[in-house]
Amino acid sequence: MILDDEVYRRLVEESVRRYGSTKKLSFLINEKLREPRGGQARPPARRMTVRLGRRVTAKELEAEIARAWEEA
Repeated sequence: MILDDEVYRRLVEESVRRYGSTKKLSFLINEKLREPRGGQARPPARRMTVRLGRRVTAKELEAEIARAWEEA
């Protein structure tokens, strides 16, 4: 990935301002990418467990998810 020079400059400036160096630049970029466009940090995703009464392979699960998306 190649960042625009202006975007990179602003990220470096913010990293230095917040953390005192650019060592946490990738941390800052990841943080920015996780923010919704409104600027408010969204709550962490919740993990969900579903009991089916039997073991399901990854392929079966992917097929079910695809089928559900097609119906939606």
